[in-house]
Amino acid sequence: MRKIFCFAIFMIAFSVFVSNSYSGIVLKVLAVNPSKTEKQSVSVKAYLPKEVKPEDVVDKGDLEIAYDNQQGSYYVYGEYNLDPGQSVDRDVEMHDIWQVPAQEMESIRAEADKTSKLLENTDYRERMSFLKQSIDAKLKEIEDRQNIPAANPERHISNYRDNVKLLESVKSDLVVLRSLLAQAKGLPATAVWRLILIIISFLGVIGAGSYIIWQRQMKLVEIPAARALKKEEADAQDASKKVESKDDDLETAENIEKLLRGDK
Repeated sequence: MRKIFCFAIFMIAFSVFVSNSYSGIVLKVLAVNPSKTEKQSVSVKAYLPKEVKPEDVVDKGDLEIAYDNQQGSYYVYGEYNLDPGQSVDRDVEMHDIWQVPAQEMESIRAEADKTSKLLENTDYRERMSFLKQSIDAKLKEIEDRQNIPAANPERHISNYRDNVKLLESVKSDLVVLRSLLAQAKGLPATAVWRLILIIISFLGVIGAGSYIIWQRQMKLVEIPAARALKKEEADAQDASKKVESKDDDLETAENIEKLLRGDK
């Protein structure tokens, strides 16, 4: 018998089943030996949905699991010796992880309700109302999709991926709602005016203090200057008196000289 390696012709079929213990999804892998005359070694390889991790696999039979870095997802693989025209099928059972947790949605809804009530009597109530309606509508859309069974597992997984995108939009709306609450929690009007008055009073005190200090400095400068000016005036008066005294002495001397000469 020749051993020929070839890729299997495989079919991936999903089915959803529910048991008493858990609900899950089954991936069916079919490998067929296309030759009608020769026995062949057939290799199979089937990729799992991107969200699946090894711990999400309940039962993989005799298949192995590996990770493909290029595809960014796990896959199952195996090798079988098949007679001409023979086929084998394997089931890979997985937990149904394609559900947005109800607890997470309830937590978001509760926070949105509480935040909206705090914004009812603020200037942001109209924008709050719009965001609240948007959040409620998107959460209801997610719940409706999850409550109605999908026509097939492929649709079930596709719905989940749409729900994840919608949930991200809900979280973005909630972030905006939180920012409005943070802005609304600013200082009330009375506190703002009180703060303004305090600032004005503080600036007035600083201004008055600066004026007093300036006046004192000016006095300290003016006193020595006044003293110097008075001294200069006194010195000038003394000099003037000395000049006048000299003039009087000269006049007296001239008179005495005239008398001695007999001049009148």
